[in-house]
Amino acid sequence: MLPPALIAPTVANGQQAASEARLVIALDYGTTYTGVAYVQVTGRDTLDLDNVRVVTRWAKEETLKVPSRYSYSPSPKGCTQWGHDIDDNSRIMAWTKLELEQTKTRTQELGILCELFYGVALMDFSEEAIINNDIPRHLAKEAEDIVRDYLDEIAETTSEDIISSLGHHVPDRIPVDLIVTHPAKWSDSAMNSTYRAVAAAFNTARFPKLRSISFVSEPEACAHFTLRAAQNKDRGRLKRNDCFVVVDAGGGTVDLASFQVISVDSSTGQFRLAPVGYITGDKCGATFIDKSFEDFLEQRLGKEDWKKLKKEGSRDAGAGGHTLMNDKMRQLHKQFEAIKHEFKGDSALAKTITLPTGIGTIDNEEMGIVNGTIRITADDLKQMFKASVDRTLILVAGQITQIELSKKRVRNIFLSGGFASSEYLYRRMVQFGQTRHINVERGGDCWTAVAKGAVLKGLGICSEKPLPVKGCPRHYGVKTRTHFAPYQHKLSETEMDPEGVQWATDQIRWLVQKGDVIHPGKPTQVTYECHWSMKASTYSSGKGRGRDPITGYTPSTEVTRDVVFVASARDEVPTRYAEIEKGVDQVVSLRCDLTEVPDHMTATYQNKQSGKYMKFWVTVTVSVSDKVRIKITSGGKELASTDLPL
Repeated sequence: MLPPALIAPTVANGQQAASEARLVIALDYGTTYTGVAYVQVTGRDTLDLDNVRVVTRWAKEETLKVPSRYSYSPSPKGCTQWGHDIDDNSRIMAWTKLELEQTKTRTQELGILCELFYGVALMDFSEEAIINNDIPRHLAKEAEDIVRDYLDEIAETTSEDIISSLGHHVPDRIPVDLIVTHPAKWSDSAMNSTYRAVAAAFNTARFPKLRSISFVSEPEACAHFTLRAAQNKDRGRLKRNDCFVVVDAGGGTVDLASFQVISVDSSTGQFRLAPVGYITGDKCGATFIDKSFEDFLEQRLGKEDWKKLKKEGSRDAGAGGHTLMNDKMRQLHKQFEAIKHEFKGDSALAKTITLPTGIGTIDNEEMGIVNGTIRITADDLKQMFKASVDRTLILVAGQITQIELSKKRVRNIFLSGGFASSEYLYRRMVQFGQTRHINVERGGDCWTAVAKGAVLKGLGICSEKPLPVKGCPRHYGVKTRTHFAPYQHKLSETEMDPEGVQWATDQIRWLVQKGDVIHPGKPTQVTYECHWSMKASTYSSGKGRGRDPITGYTPSTEVTRDVVFVASARDEVPTRYAEIEKGVDQVVSLRCDLTEVPDHMTATYQNKQSGKYMKFWVTVTVSVSDKVRIKITSGGKELASTDLPL
């Protein structure tokens, strides 16, 4: 058996990665549950997995993870209104992590707007409601706001746990590195929201020596812990050149990564891994089984009972675009949770769930409703699991194909994450592996694998440490125009284009937000497509002017246009250019010669009102790294550019 010690590898500066005195904290913010792990490094040469501490002392309960739930409802009982400790009859924000990345269609946006109007119409602004703090504040919250408020509680509890176990001097005196996990597929906008929420919660007021925030993907963190645990327990021991797939099956997403063992030192237990293929993932975690359960209830209960169950009476203020779970639904999910974890796929299984008072009062044996309960059969459960389990198996098959295309063979599948505790998923995965002669392992520490693995990554144990990220110090945008809206724009700041479209002029479009995450070696890049219009006669007359025999062609101002770039460090930035403060905000103009626009990026039009006119299409690109670069191009040809300090 390999020794349990984790030996820190030698890094470029000749020092061992784990030898520096510091505190490494890993935050695994999940769709349904959140976990935190940390370790204090004091200069020892070796670390044991047991040295990694998991925060378990949450409000009200001691658990390895805490529910990712938050409520803005008042609590007569004095509950803290997050995690385990939420009062009855509270409006609960659940599954908010998924909202960070949701791309909504116009129909969905209209639905959210209707929900918002519905909620506002039902709001009680009486003196009693105000005194009792019974105003539904979630209606004014974006998903990022809710995540920030929730993580603020997580950060406070983490700080208290560290002080309790290690003492006040540790977070006050030694450097603190924070490692944040994220799904395999996580958009730039979701990453930006995550970073801003994390940075606001894990601030220097709580952690005075906080020096860095880094990101690591959930499957990569999971892979490091899972393999170390497997090696330490002599289970599924991997040999040189062996390939394996790590499946991090969480609440919201299932993320996968494949690795090849480059080398194994049997005397020390050290190993080196190399990724194979690319990380994949999808939104098919356990949360979607819960949503299928709600679909099941809606279909079985019928419209009237379902409406009563969801709306719960006139005091429910609506969701406002968020996933809102009332007390009745929460109690149903609590009963379903036990059934979901117990389910193994047995065809003879049939369970019942007690319905809330006033729901299912009329027996309907065909729908399984008898005496205020609803029956759930094994076939019902298989249907609820189907989409998530099938999609997970398809993702695993895709990883195996990647490896086989590179002329390698998969020896092991490591299943981890909260969803991995499902016996049904595990059995289906084992069956899947058996048909391909692949061993399937499930760690005994499914819930904390990602958080502990992120700590190992943060220490640089058997891998390179993730590079620290930083927040963008300013907002960056361009002066532009937008379609005129009477309720939003001033009539004095409008113009009519040759096509008869009314525009609001001198507006600002902010392309990069203050606090957006900047990854080292990977510039944050945003593009903005726009066009200019000009009378064809103006273009023709201006094109031939200004030619200097010595310096070459100098364009007439008639055939030039300016791109005005704006940078602001203010927290709240204006949308109108007139509100820019020249002494506070930075303004830079870039002049573009329209005669340099390629022919295929121009077009000529004609109408009765304006006659013949031309359009010129250009792209504005803002790249942010250790500096800001603004570039205007058209059809790949650069028209103007400049570099500015952050």
